[in-house]
Amino acid sequence: MFTTSAWSRLTFVWATPLMLLATEKGDLDLVDLPRPSHYLRPDYQSAEWKDRKTKDTFFKSMMRIYGWGVVKQWMTAALNSSVSYLPWWITLRLLESLESRRPGETAGSRIWLFLVWLGLAKIANSLIESWLFWSQINDLYVPIRSHLAAIVFEKAMRRKNVKGANMASGNDTDAVEQGKDDGDKSKDEEGASDDVTGQKSRQAVINLVGIDAKRVSDFSLYMFMFPTSIIQLIISVWFLISLLGWLPLVLGVLSVAATLPINFIFSKWTLSADQKLMKIRDEKLELVSEALNGIRQVKFSALESGWEKRILKVREKELATIWQLFKYNLVVDSCWNIIPSALALTALGSYAWIHGELTASVAFVSIGILGTLDFAIAALPGMIRYGIDAWVSLKRIEKFLDGPEIQSIRTFSSERPDVGFKDASLSWPVDGEEAKADEPNQFILRNVNLSFPPGELSVISGKTGSGKSLMLAAILGEAELLSGSIHVPQPPSIDERQDHKANPGNWVLPSSMAYVGQQPWIENATVRDNILFGMPFDEERYEQTLAACALKKDIGTLTDGDKTELGINGVNLSGGQKWRVTVARAIYSRAGILILDDIFSAVDAHVSRHILEQCLGGSICKGRTVILVTHHVGLVEKHARFIVELADGGVQYSGLTEQLREERILDEIKSSEPPVLEESAASSDTEEGGRMVPTKFVEDEIRQKGAVKTRIYKIYLERSGGFLYWTYLLLIFLTYQASQLAQPWVIRLWTGRVDESDLPALFQQTLAPSTHYHHYMLGNQPSDAQQDQSIKFWLSIYAGTCLVSVVFGIARYGFTFIAGYWASRAMFERILFSVLRAPLRWADTVPVGRILNRLTADFNSIDSDLVQMGEWFLANWLQVMGICAASLFVSPFIAPIAALCLGVCIWLAKVYLTAARPAKRLDSTLKSPIFDLFGSALTGLTTIRAFDRVGPYIEAMHTKVEEYSMGSLTLYLFNRWLAWNMSLAGITFTVVVTIFVLARPGLDPALAGFVLSFTLQFSHAVLMSVRASSMLELEMNAVERVIEYSEIETESLGGEKPPAAWPTQGRIEVNDLVVAYAPHLPPVLKSLSFQINPAERIGVVGRTGAGKSSLTLALFRFIEPRSGSIYIDGLDISKVTLSDLRSRLAIIPQDPVLFSGTIRSNLDPFDNYTDAELRDSLQRVHLVTDSESDSNNSTAPVNEASSSSSGDTAANAPTANGPKNVNIFLDLTSPISEGGQNLSQGQRQLLCLARAIVSRPKIMVLDEATSAVDMATDALIQRSIREEFGGSTLLVIAHRLSTIADFDRILVLSDGEVVEFGTPKELWEDGGVFWSMCNESGEKDKLRVTISREGPSGGKE
Repeated sequence: MFTTSAWSRLTFVWATPLMLLATEKGDLDLVDLPRPSHYLRPDYQSAEWKDRKTKDTFFKSMMRIYGWGVVKQWMTAALNSSVSYLPWWITLRLLESLESRRPGETAGSRIWLFLVWLGLAKIANSLIESWLFWSQINDLYVPIRSHLAAIVFEKAMRRKNVKGANMASGNDTDAVEQGKDDGDKSKDEEGASDDVTGQKSRQAVINLVGIDAKRVSDFSLYMFMFPTSIIQLIISVWFLISLLGWLPLVLGVLSVAATLPINFIFSKWTLSADQKLMKIRDEKLELVSEALNGIRQVKFSALESGWEKRILKVREKELATIWQLFKYNLVVDSCWNIIPSALALTALGSYAWIHGELTASVAFVSIGILGTLDFAIAALPGMIRYGIDAWVSLKRIEKFLDGPEIQSIRTFSSERPDVGFKDASLSWPVDGEEAKADEPNQFILRNVNLSFPPGELSVISGKTGSGKSLMLAAILGEAELLSGSIHVPQPPSIDERQDHKANPGNWVLPSSMAYVGQQPWIENATVRDNILFGMPFDEERYEQTLAACALKKDIGTLTDGDKTELGINGVNLSGGQKWRVTVARAIYSRAGILILDDIFSAVDAHVSRHILEQCLGGSICKGRTVILVTHHVGLVEKHARFIVELADGGVQYSGLTEQLREERILDEIKSSEPPVLEESAASSDTEEGGRMVPTKFVEDEIRQKGAVKTRIYKIYLERSGGFLYWTYLLLIFLTYQASQLAQPWVIRLWTGRVDESDLPALFQQTLAPSTHYHHYMLGNQPSDAQQDQSIKFWLSIYAGTCLVSVVFGIARYGFTFIAGYWASRAMFERILFSVLRAPLRWADTVPVGRILNRLTADFNSIDSDLVQMGEWFLANWLQVMGICAASLFVSPFIAPIAALCLGVCIWLAKVYLTAARPAKRLDSTLKSPIFDLFGSALTGLTTIRAFDRVGPYIEAMHTKVEEYSMGSLTLYLFNRWLAWNMSLAGITFTVVVTIFVLARPGLDPALAGFVLSFTLQFSHAVLMSVRASSMLELEMNAVERVIEYSEIETESLGGEKPPAAWPTQGRIEVNDLVVAYAPHLPPVLKSLSFQINPAERIGVVGRTGAGKSSLTLALFRFIEPRSGSIYIDGLDISKVTLSDLRSRLAIIPQDPVLFSGTIRSNLDPFDNYTDAELRDSLQRVHLVTDSESDSNNSTAPVNEASSSSSGDTAANAPTANGPKNVNIFLDLTSPISEGGQNLSQGQRQLLCLARAIVSRPKIMVLDEATSAVDMATDALIQRSIREEFGGSTLLVIAHRLSTIADFDRILVLSDGEVVEFGTPKELWEDGGVFWSMCNESGEKDKLRVTISREGPSGGKE
């Protein structure tokens, strides 16, 4: 823009090369778009915000930055408003000249001069208007939108990590890593107070950018309407007083005032309903987001229909509110349909009564000015409403920005190299500036006094929920320090690090930290990029890291090695592989202090030992301080220098390993620890087939090319009422447009002195000069009585046409909305049905942001904008046709000129649409990456902050926002190019028609006024028509995108209904089963055959890639067999409906998924069980002890609205360190946050197990369902499983061999085949693969004892 000439910028010629490029390519790519000026770049805006923001309100700070842009906008709007009246003033002079012209007299030079001034005035008006809109886009709209997105993201990177359900807990989970966010939940526009859930979900924070920032920036785009309306109001009143006098104007305004109370009341109700709609949309957005993020659990449990009903219930609330808004808007729209007619009828009628006549110059110019006045009056209430909406959004953003930030709770020391606590009391972060030690139901670690030796391995152990992760969070500065102190070494600043200059000699920075959370956080990037995490590539260190983390073999099986792209959260890696990649990230980093949370819970025995010996105990960690949370003290004790045992809300034991061993405390600690673990099964479908991962796991979003296909319009029409309905609707539009033509035509007849008795012959004279006009000019004037009668007659005719216009104007709005309402409802139901039932692989490879974009933003457009565009499209094109028809009354020779002008306009529109289509599609696709990055960063916030990578993520967000701005600026640039060029074509037509009017001697001034009143609107009408066409097509992109996902291939929806009690026994027969993940991929299960008897407990073991997870997926029919079959109780599962199959089986995955709600809603989502049964299930999994249950039954329920989530046996025990922590599982109404983030990993697993116990399925699969719980609890759980599922068939994918050592039989898989299947004793005696795995486990003697106790049947004696 700034590299072109002033003329090119002024007339938007500089956009032409880019539009021609788009026409030539048929598409546009990001590299084709012009870069914005540095004023529009988020990094500059962020820096300016830091420099210029004040302690005043957020609004004042924004005005300090954008105030001058607003002033320029308003000054330009004032100038444009003033200039817009010049054409009407010139028209008045032209009509007065024609009225004073004698029959046969030609136009004088003065009249032709007015014509020149008319053309210049229209050009000036168009030029100023074009630059007004462009300056709004360039100076306000795009900068404000990108500015708000940037500062909200930066604030999110600094905010406190408050628990999702507003709880302080002592859970064993990483505080934020699992996606908790403290961002303020979007509230209704009246700022309702926080509820239980609070403003915690990630989606609520993203809403601030996706919804609130957009509303604020949208308002900035139309703020100019305030000065425009006020100036137009002033000029219109002055103009009308000079034309009509004050009395007709006052009477006209009074007629308008009669509708204002109704308008005011319904506008107020509309605002309230709109606020309600925003709140419901926030609710829908969060609900859809939660369902999509937990789609694997939804499918495993056959909950698609339940979630569909839940989402549709909120959708119905949304539609009901939209319908309510429609009714209110219909009343308001009726008022605004009545106002122009009532204004013109009253003002012109009273003028005619007062003056006894109505001249063409007064009538037609007055109607034009009254239309402007009507617009000025109508615009103000709407702008006030939009202003209030923007103000509410601004306050929501302000509240978020004013929220508590993470405070420095650590004391940094450059002299002390150790990490330690002194008299420290710790809790999870809470809302507000600081937490209180006496806060009820808050988990607190009290009186912590210890120091981790530098350069050594230290271990933190303890029961589930004892506060281990809380201690790690405190070291990272992610907790609340209630008292005491935490000291850590002073880390280097970003500038001091100089990562780009790192080399083997200075790689490790002793005081820098790295972190591995309890849930692995993987980005949608390559394996290498996930490990490097922004660090420079050092091949020797990289290879050493891969070897230390046992990743070389895994990477060797991937198609593209370490260049293989990983899906969101690493869905195409096994559980163990994800853990090892995140560990490798920490090991490769320059951190001298490694904070590791339970990294052995998902890796098998030999991998655990490998990581311990080669990684934590190897040269790559030599001299680094390693603080490790684990349940496996026995595994690491020989490498551990320092051990901490947590219990009862404090430190039970701590000291050097040797000291604890000598005091025999170490034996006590190890007695409750589990044995070494075996690697987890994948939580995705590619664990066994890593080598089959495609190069591009997450495919780029598809952008359609060319015009929106006719098929899309056809589908939309079918779902919005059908062809017949739209035919009737078109007739309504035609009738309305005919009434719009009839109104000025009646005025033309009235002012042309046509007597009512002459009406039958009227249509014979439409193209000839009026003889009545000649009679009038010769002095043949009617009497007073005739005048009164004539006024009554014409007023009644005019009132009739106005009434028709009002009725059909209301009807066209109403019936168009109804059509859109039907279509929106049907389309949402279809896409929701398809998305929830899409294959699992599709859900894994499509980012949630893309689906959310369609289910939220696109439907916001379909619900409202698309309907308005459809109405606007029909109305404007019919108006253009009406203007062309009106111009023919002057001369039939105008027809070819009109056709030529329309041809030019259509050509301009074609060029514009060819360029705007790809620009709009690119603009839409550039928005999704912002939300994807936002969600990913919030999910991994603890890791990002621990690695000190906040800066690079902010830079990445700035880049995404800038790219989105480029797309928007390009789209609006094309829009301005169209507006300017279209206005030139329209002005040409107006001038040509005016020439014909002036060149016709004896032309009736009334006919001239009739024609000119329309032709003055031509340029605007054609522009609006083309813009409506383009906007309709661009809005149809939303329909196109929705239909794309509505038509995706779904899982099988057919099948037979099994018997109601099926399965009754739990017998499983697998016959020659061959399974692959895709038709073009090799099989992962190869001729698998085995039988499982009813009520058998089967352990499934095997190395990574053996086929364990594939077997599970095949059992639940997530992958269909190429050949072979699976029978359950004699029924082929391939012939059973998927919902029946999955609902009759149960699975407890290693990574359990919970949904927001309560403990009760997660245990029993469909209210099928009593509270007593649910409490019993919690007791069975030892989330509630017998003593707690008895105590709870004898007392009133505990109010857990903001309770701790420390529910385990330790959490409720008396403590010498202070008040005991409350067990939230005592109350079924205790809240569960999104994803169960306010619970520990172990607690989530146990709650999922309790859910399975309630349903008591005949066949249950456990995928290391207790990997994150302590040994004592695990032993109790295993006993409960034996007791509770004695009549059920159990398949346990084993990672702890001791878990399945006493099972009935063991199924050993290798490379997708059965290599061994028998009792543990038989397999032990055979000395095969199972014996080898036991021998490598490090607990061979213990397993021998367990297996030797087996009875003859393979069961336990």
